[in-house]
Amino acid sequence: MRKTALTVLTVVVPVVVYFVIPLNKEFGKVLAVVLVVVAAASLIPISIRQAQLVLRSEDPLFDAMRCIVSALVFLVISFSSAYYVLGTNYDHEIEGLDTKLDAIYFTVTILATVGFGDITADGQWARGIVTGQMVVNFAVLAVALRVVSWALKERGDEAFARRAARSSRGQT
Repeated sequence: MRKTALTVLTVVVPVVVYFVIPLNKEFGKVLAVVLVVVAAASLIPISIRQAQLVLRSEDPLFDAMRCIVSALVFLVISFSSAYYVLGTNYDHEIEGLDTKLDAIYFTVTILATVGFGDITADGQWARGIVTGQMVVNFAVLAVALRVVSWALKERGDEAFARRAARSSRGQT
C-alpha cells in the first residue's frame, strides 16, 4: 500500500505543481529551460539508479513500472513547461497552444509520435526544442527502458518464484 501511495504521489505532485506554478513570468521562463536541461541530462543517471533499486527490490515488476512512469512524468512535465512558455510568451512560436493542458497534450503527441497538426511548432526556438525532445525521447527513453527492463529481467524470475512459493503455502 505504501509503495502504491508513493507511486501515485510521484505522478500527482509534479502535475499539480506544474499547473500551480506561474510560468508566464521571468521565473517561469528560466524554470522551463532548467527543467528541460535537467530532464535531458539526468534521465540516464536516474535510470541507472532506478535499475539498482529494481535489482534490490522485493517487488521488481512494480518498482520497474514505477521507474518508467516516473521518468515519463518528469519528461512530459519538463517539456510541457518549455512549450507553455514558448506558446504563451512568444508570438508565432507554437500556434494553437494557449493553456498548460495544451502544452501537455502537445508534449504527449510528440512523445507518442502521433502529430495531429492542431498545435504546431512554427518558430525556430519551438522547432529546436521539439527536435530536442524527439532526440531525448529516442535516446534517453530507450536507454532508460533498457536499463530498467534488464534489471527487471535479472530479478523478475526470482521474485516471481518467491511469490509463487508464498502463494502455495497460503501466505500473501
